[in-house]
Amino acid sequence: MRSGFAGIDLAFAKKKRLPISVCTWQEGRLVPEALRPLPFEPPRGSGNAKVLNHQVVSDFAQATSNYLTDVCDHLDIRLERIAIDAPSAARSNDTERRAAEVAMDRAGISCFATPSTHDFGKIFEKVERHLDGGGAENRIPHANQLWMVVGFELFRQLSSTAPCIEVFPQATARVLGAGRVHKSQSGGVVAQLREAAIHTGWPSEQPCDVSFEEIAFGPDHDRLDAYLSAWVGALEAKDRIAFGNPPDDVIWAPRVGDGSFERPRLVAQKGGGRGRQARTGVPHDERLKRLCPACGQHQFQRWPSGWDSHAAHKCAGLLKLDPEERKKEFKSRFASEFSRDT
Repeated sequence: MRSGFAGIDLAFAKKKRLPISVCTWQEGRLVPEALRPLPFEPPRGSGNAKVLNHQVVSDFAQATSNYLTDVCDHLDIRLERIAIDAPSAARSNDTERRAAEVAMDRAGISCFATPSTHDFGKIFEKVERHLDGGGAENRIPHANQLWMVVGFELFRQLSSTAPCIEVFPQATARVLGAGRVHKSQSGGVVAQLREAAIHTGWPSEQPCDVSFEEIAFGPDHDRLDAYLSAWVGALEAKDRIAFGNPPDDVIWAPRVGDGSFERPRLVAQKGGGRGRQARTGVPHDERLKRLCPACGQHQFQRWPSGWDSHAAHKCAGLLKLDPEERKKEFKSRFASEFSRDT
C-alpha cells in the first residue's frame, strides 16, 4: 500500500463538485492520481444558504470522507495527511484576529477574517433575516465567510481519516514567487504550476504523466489549488513554513528559500512624479489600482478612493459587523496603506 496525501480546495457553491487532489511520491516526484476517470465523484455543494443547516454541512463532510475512502481503497493508498484550504476552527472570542491571519497580514498576503463562534451566531441571524425577507441568495451577507463553517466540519470529520492541516494556496504562490499574476488571470495557473514543478517534479515532459485535466474536478484554478494544497500536505513539518502558532492556529506553506517576502510597495523615482513604481512603462492610473489588502478580492480603481464604502458594507476580510466599526478596523489595520505616496 502506497502512502498518499490529499489536498482539498474548499468549495460549497451549488452543484459544484469539491476539488480534491490525491498525490503520492514517486521517485522524488509528487505525482497526482487521475481521479476524474474513476467510478467515484466528490460531493456537490449546496450553496451558502444551506450552511445554516448543520445536517447538510455534516452530510457534505461525511460524503467527502466516503469519497476519499473509496478513492484510496481503489488505488491502494493509505492517506498520511490531508491539507485543507480553509480555516480549521473559528476565532477565539478573546482575540481580534487569528494568529495565522495576523501572520498573513505581516507577510502582505490578503485573507478573509475568520469570525468567532459568537460572531457566527450573529452572522447566521443576519442571513436568516435576509432570506426570510425575500433576499436573493446571490446577495446573501457574509458570503465570503459562511463557507468557513463547512471547513470546520471537514476538519472535524476528516481528522478521523488522517491528520489534517490548514493551507492557503495564495501563500504558497507567494512563497514560490509566482503570486504576481493571479491564478484567475491569463497565464496565472500555468505560471504557478511551473514554479511548483521545480520543487515537486510534476508536471514534466514524461509521456506517462497524468494530464492536469484529470487530477481533480473543477476549473483549472481549483485543480491548481487542490494540487498545491496536497503538495504542502505531503511535506514534513521541517520542510514547511508555519504562519501563526502551531499546532492549531497556523497556516502552512512550503519552505522555499528563506521563505521571506514583502508586500509590493510604491516608491518615489527620480525625474518627477509621485508614487511611481520601480518598473517603468505602466500608466500612472494603472499603478493606482490595488486589490483590497483585507479581502484580496475587490480592486480599487484609484486607491484609496472608495475604501470607506467598501470597508463598511462589502469587505469580507473584516471582523466587525457595524459599518462604522468596520471602517475603524480597516483604517487601523492598514494605516500604512494610506500613508504611502500615491
